[in-house]
Amino acid sequence: MEWVREKSFLLIDVMPVAMFVIDKVANIVYANQRLVDMVGISSDELLGRSAFEFIDPRDTEFALNLLDAGDEYHGSIMGPSRIRYVDPTGEYHHSQFWAYECPPELGVSGYVITLTAESVRDVLATAVAAVAADEPLESTLAAIATSGRAAPLDGIGTILVVEPALRTHAKRFRTVGRWPLDDELINASGTPWRQCVVAGQLQDIADCALPGIDDRTRAGMAAAGLPAAWVRPVFYASGEVAAVFIVWRRAPSLVSPNHEAHLSEAIRLSHLVLEQARHRAELEAAAHRDALTGVQNRASLNDRIEHDTGHPSALFIDLDQFKAVNDTFGHSVGDEVIAHVGRRISAAVRRGDDVYRSGGDEFVVVCAPNFDGPHAADDLLVLAHRIVDRIAQPFECGEHRIRIGATIGIAAGRSPTGVPRSLEETICVADRAMYVAKERCPGSVHHADTQNQIDC
Repeated sequence: MEWVREKSFLLIDVMPVAMFVIDKVANIVYANQRLVDMVGISSDELLGRSAFEFIDPRDTEFALNLLDAGDEYHGSIMGPSRIRYVDPTGEYHHSQFWAYECPPELGVSGYVITLTAESVRDVLATAVAAVAADEPLESTLAAIATSGRAAPLDGIGTILVVEPALRTHAKRFRTVGRWPLDDELINASGTPWRQCVVAGQLQDIADCALPGIDDRTRAGMAAAGLPAAWVRPVFYASGEVAAVFIVWRRAPSLVSPNHEAHLSEAIRLSHLVLEQARHRAELEAAAHRDALTGVQNRASLNDRIEHDTGHPSALFIDLDQFKAVNDTFGHSVGDEVIAHVGRRISAAVRRGDDVYRSGGDEFVVVCAPNFDGPHAADDLLVLAHRIVDRIAQPFECGEHRIRIGATIGIAAGRSPTGVPRSLEETICVADRAMYVAKERCPGSVHHADTQNQIDC
């Protein structure tokens, strides 16, 4: 019967899927080459070890329960079931497995296990579940990037998310997933992934030894042992490139129709996830933006008050004679004036200052946190007078030429004795300073923390 046993193991060896044999306590008795390829450990190292050493700890209890119930599957196949296994790099992979009792000719009291390599669709199913659970963008994209290592893509997956354009373009991409080359190549100019953004077209590399790519990319790919890469754009609905999806390959290779179908699936899901994130960000921004003026609204200011710990200075701006505009010309003209005011204040403030519409005709400027030092009070007075001067200029609203004014109170983020104020307290002090100024000299500026009483 020994030749029957040898033939049975030979049959396991030539099967196109990973197969191994375990005894009743899950020790590995035999493993074919496909399993060796999946887990990255030689056959000699696998034999005698427990199969549980290679199972994701999150699935250990599930696997133990299956093993304990093995006798219930006498004469029938157990599975298919999904389980995660770990490779020597510490990465986890999904797999479907089937188990059945060892036939007598194997001479082993245990089970034959069949594993299929995780597929792109397996990985993308996990990503879809992450989308449904509204998980963070980064973790969902990471799940999609993982599809690059799955069959039939069988490579290394990377997603380069395009960041808002910078003047220097020094950090054009944010990396999600594994980046296998030198980090300096992520944002280097002239690379296929940069060209992918510029041209909005795929930039596949069938073999980095051939002409057509820049020298730095060629050297980096050769050093990493990755001669091929499939480089594809992911678009927003607006047509902008949102990200670049890359699958790095360990052998020179063109994209087959089967590969193309799976790349398209990953790219479509990436598009959906990025578009959803952008839409959510736009909704969140709109919820914190004043629809009439375009500056930030009261909800945004409340959020800033709750979280700001930098003790910034603040200006409280109240419009003069604005009620007369509404009474004389109607609320539509009043709204137009308010919209103009918001734009003029925004144009007058400095880089880093934030403008909020806190009420009907009231605005708050929270100043950049780096405005401090011996001349801070003078700088704030200059800013406040610039705002007053700009609002004092006439507003052209259709056939009407309207003039109003503004009174401003100022408060520093620290009291004159150096005690730090919360932002809420600073705004309250600036509000009181504005009322002091308005009572004495409308259209003036008053700094609550200086010796200047009213600066008309």
